[in-house]
Amino acid sequence: MYIRSMSPIVATILIIVMTVAIAGLFYAFTSGIFGSLTQSSSQQIQQQSQITSFTISDVYCSNNIVYFNIYNNGNVPININNSEILFTDNNGNSISINGSNIICNNGNIIPSGSNSLCYAENYFCYYSYVDYIKSMNFVYNGINYNYNIPNDNSFNVVPFYPYFFQPTNPTISSSNSQGYLAQLPQCTITSNPYSGYTGTYGLFNCIAINYGAISAVVWFYEPPNGQGVLLGTEVQQYPSSSPYYSGPTLYVGEDEKLYALEVADNGSVWNVWINTQSPISSGWHMAVWEEWAASTSGPYYLALYLDGQLVDQTSMSSARLFGLYINAPQAISDIGVIATVTFPETTQTYFFFNGTIAYTALYNTILSQTQVQQLYQAGFPNTLFSNNLVISYIPDPTYYNNNSYYFIPYYVNTQLMNQMGINNYNAISITPNGNIGPIPSSQFIYEPNPPLS
Repeated sequence: MYIRSMSPIVATILIIVMTVAIAGLFYAFTSGIFGSLTQSSSQQIQQQSQITSFTISDVYCSNNIVYFNIYNNGNVPININNSEILFTDNNGNSISINGSNIICNNGNIIPSGSNSLCYAENYFCYYSYVDYIKSMNFVYNGINYNYNIPNDNSFNVVPFYPYFFQPTNPTISSSNSQGYLAQLPQCTITSNPYSGYTGTYGLFNCIAINYGAISAVVWFYEPPNGQGVLLGTEVQQYPSSSPYYSGPTLYVGEDEKLYALEVADNGSVWNVWINTQSPISSGWHMAVWEEWAASTSGPYYLALYLDGQLVDQTSMSSARLFGLYINAPQAISDIGVIATVTFPETTQTYFFFNGTIAYTALYNTILSQTQVQQLYQAGFPNTLFSNNLVISYIPDPTYYNNNSYYFIPYYVNTQLMNQMGINNYNAISITPNGNIGPIPSSQFIYEPNPPLS
């Protein structure tokens, strides 16, 4: 066989092509490895440089709200919504609060190097030297920070449950003439600028006489055939042998209309009132009763709102709320009942409300219609217009001391209360026999869809 030899030129070309191909394959292989290694190393360095770190300080209870400070000393933002708080009390019991129930003043994303004051909603705190929180453990992204609460800051934390106070029901009284009530704090008026009576007054009168005005906001649930007193004043506490000297008052009549009534000397008229034109529907409602004086010599005004809308207002030449007219001073301000002997569409005796009362807030000013609408849209509880908010109560089991028989306030403006000489802010519970005593759990009723803020 004859084999022809390859020319030197062709051989050289083939060698060059093969060398280039091998070099290309080697470059592609090595660059892929080193590129992957470089990319992987870069990602690891980036991951290692993302540090989550934080500190917790100043855990405290104020106005029944638990607050804490958080400082982000890491280099990545902290999303509070993804956190968890674990409180542990002195008996080893714990309560967990999800981050979705935490609100921070500067937003729930805490940037690196930032500090924020945060608080828990849907929970409330109260001072206690029996059962109290010992520590708070804040957990985020697998990292926790434990804060030991000082012994001189003893408070407890419990969930907020939407079961609200029902003054009476058919098992207590078929005519709503007996039941449970909450008596509000009192003050002493030594000088009445309206030339009215001095002496011991209930809180409604205290606010009106000291500040010239009061706005009382009440959220309540109206059942079918709902009726009875929401708020009111009287000379003597239930049950009195002379239940005649009562008013002003806010109530739902036997005709199921909402009334605001004042006892005033308007010529021959003793009782002046405003009422809705139609019965109110079953369900949740917000009523606002307002009274104010144009000057220390009058005239005086009465206004009524229902669900954010003005029902009406009227003027009077005098007003018992300011210590004028007969049978003053009105020493008693109550939630849930007063005697209604001469009032229209009532039982003409003690008239306990047979629905539920969920929230009462008292302001030392006249709220505008816009403010009333804002309160209605906000639901309850809230601290809107807090400069004029004197005190508010949520009469439910979590705010009730069943051992000492009183409701603690949800919010209290201690400066305004102190200006009136009041340093005891609790609302005392009175039982059907007229004594200070416990309200049973059966009088706290769940109603569907409460308009919680």
